[in-house]
Amino acid sequence: MKSLIVLILCVFLFNKSHSQNAMLNILTQHNGIVKQGEKLLLEVSLTNTNHSEHIGIYKLKIQISIPKEIVSIDTVGHILPTGWKIISNNGLSILLSNSMDMIAAKDNRNLFIALKGNNIGGPLTINGQLLFSDGIAPGTAPGVLKNDLPGDNNSTTTCKVIN
Repeated sequence: MKSLIVLILCVFLFNKSHSQNAMLNILTQHNGIVKQGEKLLLEVSLTNTNHSEHIGIYKLKIQISIPKEIVSIDTVGHILPTGWKIISNNGLSILLSNSMDMIAAKDNRNLFIALKGNNIGGPLTINGQLLFSDGIAPGTAPGVLKNDLPGDNNSTTTCKVIN
């Protein structure tokens, strides 16, 4: 009986220590309201919820898609943590990578994406999605984060452009 209990505990601890999870949350500042022609920052929060394992470099990609009817993603004004880079930005969606940023257990990162209010309207939805890469530069190949919980890999917020 003792051997069975030890075996169960070992399996539980082994599985727990080798699982990873990253959580994504997005939120527009100023209640998501921006004047036409002005800029608004979108706060992107990423958390490594694992208690013991880091997330390696080139493992995470964050894709933000915006409502093209009222806003665009600016080419400048973004605030990224050290080691993060923009893979692509076509004005309607932006793809970011944790290229040289290893994220420790229970640590988080905040990124700020500059949006520009173009046309009066809204509120409309902004979508954020957490994707994974293979851990090899440039971080564009598909990959997985072992035992990730997919329920916290997407987030939405809204924006409204006023006169």
